[in-house]
Amino acid sequence: MERFYELGLEESCLFGKDINSDRNYFLDFCKSHSFEKDLEIIGDAFDFCLASHANIERNSGYPYYVHPLKVAISLVKEFSLIDTPSIIAALLHDTVEDKEEVTIELLEQKFGIEVANLVDGLTKIKGTKTRQNDKASTYAKLFLALVKDKRVILIKLADRLDNMRTLDKLPKQKQKEIAIETLNFYTPFAQRLGLLRIKQQLEDLSLYFTDQSAYESIRPALERKRIEFLDYIKQFTELISTNLNAKKIQHILTIEHKHIFEIYKMIEHGTPLSEIDNFYSIVIILTSNDYLECYKAYGIVANIFGPVSSLDDYIARPKINLYRALHSTHIGPGRKLVEVIIRTEEMDKIAEWGLGSVISMKDTQRAFEFTDEEVQSWVSWMQDIIQSGDEDGIQKIWGSIKKNLYEDEIIVHTVDGEAYRLPTGACIIDLAYSISEDVGHRCISAKVNGVIKSLNYELNNFDRVEIITSPNSKPQEEWSQYVVTQKAIVKLWEYFKYKKDIEKEKEIPKESFDVRLKILGEDKPGMLNAITEVIGKTNIKRISLSSHSSVFEGLITLNVEDMVHFNTLFARLLSIKGIKGIERVDSD
Repeated sequence: MERFYELGLEESCLFGKDINSDRNYFLDFCKSHSFEKDLEIIGDAFDFCLASHANIERNSGYPYYVHPLKVAISLVKEFSLIDTPSIIAALLHDTVEDKEEVTIELLEQKFGIEVANLVDGLTKIKGTKTRQNDKASTYAKLFLALVKDKRVILIKLADRLDNMRTLDKLPKQKQKEIAIETLNFYTPFAQRLGLLRIKQQLEDLSLYFTDQSAYESIRPALERKRIEFLDYIKQFTELISTNLNAKKIQHILTIEHKHIFEIYKMIEHGTPLSEIDNFYSIVIILTSNDYLECYKAYGIVANIFGPVSSLDDYIARPKINLYRALHSTHIGPGRKLVEVIIRTEEMDKIAEWGLGSVISMKDTQRAFEFTDEEVQSWVSWMQDIIQSGDEDGIQKIWGSIKKNLYEDEIIVHTVDGEAYRLPTGACIIDLAYSISEDVGHRCISAKVNGVIKSLNYELNNFDRVEIITSPNSKPQEEWSQYVVTQKAIVKLWEYFKYKKDIEKEKEIPKESFDVRLKILGEDKPGMLNAITEVIGKTNIKRISLSSHSSVFEGLITLNVEDMVHFNTLFARLLSIKGIKGIERVDSD
């Protein structure tokens, strides 16, 4: 069996020709995938989606409802997500953005709080000062939703995958913008959840739309190597099967290829296309789920192939996304490198379809191991970047998320024997803050494997580290240039922000000023109270309110003590449920 992954651009669509046929197909599909008891509410959600997007077409020319319909089906077929609130949220994920009359509160009334929260997490923020601010604020909001409930990630990935498959219908510049965003923001989440196939499709589609000439140059080379490899490897696959059968190790042999983006990155890092041998890998899938059988199979393979060029044991040390397998590279005839991957059927399921394929949705609704406090601090850091007007704000947010949803990691040990997982590229300062905030703030140096190293020294796998601290030491501003972990980034930001605020208070007399804010939100009971509670009634100098349809609009003039006070109020206002945008229009 050969696994060959195609690009996946949509050439034709099954839906959009007849609404009744599409509705019946979808309900039959749900019925056949364990949603039988929820068919009525799923049908209601389909009808609500249809009404919300009535008479609207996508750039592809198909009715808009076809997109959320495909996202819902993809969640089941490609993400193995059997969860009624998620399927309904997938159908409704664009309704609040696209239909003024549709609010989160309305969705809660019709479909329940769980669906409403999922849709709210997926809804973009609009109406801040600039489009860049809109995007950065949306990333911060989406990130907060993603880390709390992995279903938001899966729906968003299914949404992005369908959008990427139809991206050729958009203008070239828009194609490139969306493809770059996909690579920087969405693929790290797919990687962290172990969604290998989804990650590969997103990466290859992104490359196709950002550098089509590079994509087209690699594709034929991959096909040529495939023919060469199949001829070359045939003798080995027959030997492997014969020897495994002799030892009564039941197995399936497959051949996998590196996807095009992976090869592109190898070329980008200096390896010429002509020198890449390991385009393809032999994958041995053992029908037994006894992991010890993998080591037995490896011993047999090693005897067949001879010398082992490298061995990576991801069974003894699984990746952070729970990926497990034995990877060995062997030197075959003609000095060609042959990679062999050995895993059980369960390991293969995780490798192909991610954590959702083997873990209960209800048991692991929270996707990542960050505490609520860590998440809120991280989001506060993002909001500070947004409010500062930093031109590189989006890139900083992308970079932070990408590094901390790492797949490539190292494990280092302290002299006390404690093991710490860190992303590749982490330095001593990152480790110090992983131990504790106090150790991070007070570190001055470290011994790595018995040798004194500077704080910006990049750690390696299995290093033994002794952090040296001083009670009189304080963080230095240049540390922010070296750290990559969320804890170190946020703790340094908090330290220097607090320090600067204190210095401002000491050096500059407080001068209050008036500021005028335009606030857009959902017109719902309690909205005004929520706003005044955040601002404080004593700060409000003037307020004028209006509403049309379901949209609330307020112009509020308030007095603030200083910019620190203003930024704090701005961030707290944005966090109110139902607020869609805030803009400073001018000062009185």
